[in-house]
Amino acid sequence: MEEEIKTTKEGKRPKTGIPSEDQLYLPRKDTLDELLKKQGAIRTSTSWSLEDLLQFVFPQRYRSAYHGVAVSFLSALQKNGGSLTSSQIGEFVAKSKVSKATFYNKVLPRLVRIGMIDRNREPTSSKMTVKWSNQFAIYLEKIAFEWKRLEPQRQG
Repeated sequence: MEEEIKTTKEGKRPKTGIPSEDQLYLPRKDTLDELLKKQGAIRTSTSWSLEDLLQFVFPQRYRSAYHGVAVSFLSALQKNGGSLTSSQIGEFVAKSKVSKATFYNKVLPRLVRIGMIDRNREPTSSKMTVKWSNQFAIYLEKIAFEWKRLEPQRQG
């Protein structure tokens, strides 16, 4: 029996796979020490830096430019008490000589989408405020909690 190939309204084949903007980089567990350049990286006693955490969002190996911009931006956000205005963001982009397209079209939207930051736009204006967000941590903690909850009970 031949399977029917589905198409979009435009007559194109639908994309397959997970879109890259929706992915987190989760390398093999036995490569974590190498990725983060830390011995015992998975141990709870080993702290990770902002640069380390962003390896899972913008892996330096695959997205080094975005990784560097994200590290710099989140460091600036952290130093400013977790909040930046449009003008402060503009100053950051100008000082760091980052492409506006890279920052505003790739890095900022991804950080918002995955819950590392919140972006609030003023009505009828292009001005915005960006704030540190814990939604990323809440999301990952929930995934981990549910995985542990579903663990099979050992008999015996």
